[in-house]
Amino acid sequence: MASDADAIQAVLHGDADRYAELVDKYQGQAIRLAFSFLGNYEDARDASQDAFVSAYRSLARFRGGAKFSTWLYRIIMNACKDARRRRSRQPVVVATIGEPDPDPDATGLFVEVDDPAAGPSEQLANRELALALSQAVQSLPEHQRTAFLLHHVHGVSLEEAAEVMRCRVGTVKSHVFRATAALRVRLSPWLAKEGF
Repeated sequence: MASDADAIQAVLHGDADRYAELVDKYQGQAIRLAFSFLGNYEDARDASQDAFVSAYRSLARFRGGAKFSTWLYRIIMNACKDARRRRSRQPVVVATIGEPDPDPDATGLFVEVDDPAAGPSEQLANRELALALSQAVQSLPEHQRTAFLLHHVHGVSLEEAAEVMRCRVGTVKSHVFRATAALRVRLSPWLAKEGF
């Protein structure tokens, strides 16, 4: 597959069909990122689609010094903020087990707590962990939640997270540190119960 830069240059020179390469490459990541901020699969699909349309329209303004994915993540975050403003109908749940549920009423965040070999009681404990984590992450202030999700859940480097959040790397580190500390405190009763 051609590089992102090659596809972008081709689109900018009139080959609009090449944009599909970028959509195919980043669509799964885009939906997962949007889902972790919106907590609803349909809303996440809509926000990621809006982000791809917006990125296409703004592609001429993309500066080659940044990675396309970093630039796209920023657009996705803005689309999520717009979606939240439009649809402030339900509390957001940000943790689920396994892959996203295509059920439009499903909520969650991609946290690997699913163990196919686990017995029923362990599966129940995993679901409880997912719910506790969901509530704890949702309780974080927005900047801490964003930094934590980008870095720890979506695997974005601190440098890229700083670019996405438009702040310094030190600020992202501080948000991640504070989020982690707050989650430890918030989850300590659950962790003590489980013997961690």
